[in-house]
Amino acid sequence: MRHTFRALIRKHAKTDDDKLLYEALSQNDVHHVCQAIRETQSGEVAFQHMTLRFGSKGEQSVYQFDLSQELRYALDVFSLYLALRQSRFQLDTYHPDLINKIVVPVDAEALTWASGQRLLNQMIKCDAEAFSFLIPSLILPEEKESQSAVVPLLSKMRAHASALCFDITEPNKDLSFMGQYLPDMVKLAISLEQKEDRAALLPFIRFFRSHRLPWIAGRVACQNELNQYRLLGASHYFGYFSDIPTSISFKSFENYADERTQKRSDSEESSQTVE
Repeated sequence: MRHTFRALIRKHAKTDDDKLLYEALSQNDVHHVCQAIRETQSGEVAFQHMTLRFGSKGEQSVYQFDLSQELRYALDVFSLYLALRQSRFQLDTYHPDLINKIVVPVDAEALTWASGQRLLNQMIKCDAEAFSFLIPSLILPEEKESQSAVVPLLSKMRAHASALCFDITEPNKDLSFMGQYLPDMVKLAISLEQKEDRAALLPFIRFFRSHRLPWIAGRVACQNELNQYRLLGASHYFGYFSDIPTSISFKSFENYADERTQKRSDSEESSQTVE
């Protein structure tokens, strides 16, 4: 499927930043970084968190650039595909009981986008077993009409992914949709630094407690923050103070294309020799 993503991302590279990012992908300067998600009580690793990062040390988010909407969607679906590949690698290497399932943030609208929906179906069809070890953390749209469009996707995630997870980064997120379509877990990344941020967090905490919903505290910056999240009831957390993200390399688009060309050439030479 990699050549399909290469064509898709190249097709939607419209802005200067789109083209810059496509070149970075071609040169293998965009990495999937992996970070441990730990239980807040025991500190044991429970999941892996994977995101796309840019730079030699994977220090920058690819989404900080001025990207077109379609390219953002394409990158989200590509990130899910790379997580699927990592899941397959783990299944081929370790016993399933020893594998930490992979949490990967994805814009829900990227998976209802026509190209994203088609590629998602291909991923599930090609490797349903590896997909069952993924937890796509869905970033939900704000508009009611767009939320209605993602409802079928939620059923698909319940059927094929390890868990249905929602990803929340905005402190003023409306909880009515979540109450109607209760997920298995939530990943929450809202700062505790400002008093206003802490106040905005309270409705979420009340909601999680009333539904006994496990939730992951993201971007935990220090031990003091972890202690606060633990008191608030977070079941899991991840942060730079405890685990530095580790880059996972993959073949660049250009190298992959070169390999396909070489294999095709070798195959043609072999056929000519047989004749």
